[in-house]
Amino acid sequence: MKIYNVKSSLIEKALIAFMFVFALIEVIAELSSFEPILFAFKPFIALLILILYLITSKVRNTLFILASIFLFIVSVLLIPNSSYFSLAALAGYIIHRSLLISYIIKINKVKDFIPVVIAIIPTLFIFSYLLSIADEINTSSFYGIVIQNIVISIMAGLVISNYFMNDNNDSPWLYIYGLLFTALYFTVFIEKCFLSTFPPTFFRPLGMVLYVSSYYAFYRFVIDTENIHKDRVQ
Repeated sequence: MKIYNVKSSLIEKALIAFMFVFALIEVIAELSSFEPILFAFKPFIALLILILYLITSKVRNTLFILASIFLFIVSVLLIPNSSYFSLAALAGYIIHRSLLISYIIKINKVKDFIPVVIAIIPTLFIFSYLLSIADEINTSSFYGIVIQNIVISIMAGLVISNYFMNDNNDSPWLYIYGLLFTALYFTVFIEKCFLSTFPPTFFRPLGMVLYVSSYYAFYRFVIDTENIHKDRVQ
């Protein structure tokens, strides 16, 4: 059993190292605007997160597995420069986020949603205001951004309300994820809504770092939570 645990730990560390190496390659590709690498490597990050979870988790929660699969699908759908694929990616993105939200609600046993609604309002107000003053959004993208604003606000509201209302804050990784993911969306939002005419030499590499870091944080939150619940049962 000890040898198995050591082997599993080594595999986990190797996969994490590969994930961040891929992220570094993506950052370099973004800085050099080398699109073939950009399109080829981003889906691999989602795939590595899934493989990492399947190897290290003893619970293998269905919600997290499905969320990781949809993250991979969305990454693939964003490769073709097509409005149809973009629409399909938006649908996959909503399903992916809904699965993560469902997982957080289930694992934290959220029953009182009034604090969640209150926590949603500030984030939704900020993004709605920024969207209302943006002058670089076309009509076809507007409604997609509105939907994403709502989904992100729900996610942020869950994390914020859990921080203040949950006395058993066993894992800080959920709050790290919430901070990183909100920063990621804010970075993408500002780039698309206000700086679309500027060269993407700063925001996209930053976005890639936040993307990998946020999903790694959520993975750690899932693993920590599973281990904590296992220890409590024992």
